[in-house]
Amino acid sequence: MIASKLLLTKYQNGILSLLLKNNCIEEISYSSQNDSGKIGDIYVAKVLNVVKNINAAFIDYQKGKRGYLPISPKYVPVLLNRTYDGRILAGDEILVQMEKEAIREKEPVFTMNLSLAGKYSVVTNANTTKSVSSKLGKQDRERLRECTPSECEYGIVIRTNAKELLQRDDLSALETECSQLIMQMDKLLREGIHRTCYSQVYQAPASYLTDLRDHTSWEYEQIVTDDEMIYHEVEGFLSTYMPEKKEQLTLYQDEAITLHKLYGIETKIQELLQTKVWLNSGAYLVIEQTEAMYVIDVNSGKNIAKKPTDSYILSINLEATKEIMRQIRLRNLSGIILIDFINMEETSMKEQLMQELKKLARLDRIPTTIVDMTALGLVEITRKKTKRSLKAQLNLS
Repeated sequence: MIASKLLLTKYQNGILSLLLKNNCIEEISYSSQNDSGKIGDIYVAKVLNVVKNINAAFIDYQKGKRGYLPISPKYVPVLLNRTYDGRILAGDEILVQMEKEAIREKEPVFTMNLSLAGKYSVVTNANTTKSVSSKLGKQDRERLRECTPSECEYGIVIRTNAKELLQRDDLSALETECSQLIMQMDKLLREGIHRTCYSQVYQAPASYLTDLRDHTSWEYEQIVTDDEMIYHEVEGFLSTYMPEKKEQLTLYQDEAITLHKLYGIETKIQELLQTKVWLNSGAYLVIEQTEAMYVIDVNSGKNIAKKPTDSYILSINLEATKEIMRQIRLRNLSGIILIDFINMEETSMKEQLMQELKKLARLDRIPTTIVDMTALGLVEITRKKTKRSLKAQLNLS
């Protein structure tokens, strides 16, 4: 029996990616198919007004659809209606790229720094800096930096994924990809400056496809989909970026039982969105959202002793820590997160708990910071906002 599978299936108005290991959700991603754009899309936007005291502008990237554009002196914008003179003005037509989705009442966030990503590298138009992922070791960074085109007029970032090329001792794929992305950026800018306002100049690949390419931690033995359109899109994407994975792709066609029922997809999602999460020990978490933050409470529940010792409480808190970080990742909770662990008196045990949290936070692909433990024993976490929570994406909040 295959222990790990990546399921790709239509769900509501989008496509759901579920990484299952022994029938338990390890990763989940939802790619919504709406007309409001997605992260990575590039538009010809119109500047509505500039707010100088916050160094930002409000734009329309589609007719009647507003966005927020930070203005940074680091980036030279691509203007279509005039020559850039150091200022962004109301009425300007400008190339922008979506950086963050709209979250609640906040507009989507855009950037003037246009970028095109491959599996091993990213090419950007707004600077000429050449850099390598800081997650790689010093020797690896030096070797990879030697492969970047030194005279390129664009910025180039070598991604963490390039480490696998070092392990194969063959960097030709990186050099080829950089050349292709540079040509693609040349074409985008050359054609983009002649497009009309509100045009979509570049449509980024759907997130369920880029997840396949980018997240090397997603280890699976089989990719299964029950939709022919998804099957052919994935097949083409794998041919370009991951030809070695093509043989793992399977089209599910059993008419006796649907893919959703076979793997209990609806049940798994509903369990994931519950307020209460039970732990194996009998303790449980309560995860709630307020207007300003997420609050997670750890309760001993059925796992209770008459006079619990600190070591006993620590064991519950450590168990809770693993599940909390998993739930944060799966539910895509972001912004400020406050955790109320079961109180411990020993300073050394509090430090052990904080170290475990920091270790798990480093495994999250979304920048996550363990801020501190307050005098009341509450742990503060911040997690970068890029996409809406899973619950919000599924229109359940």
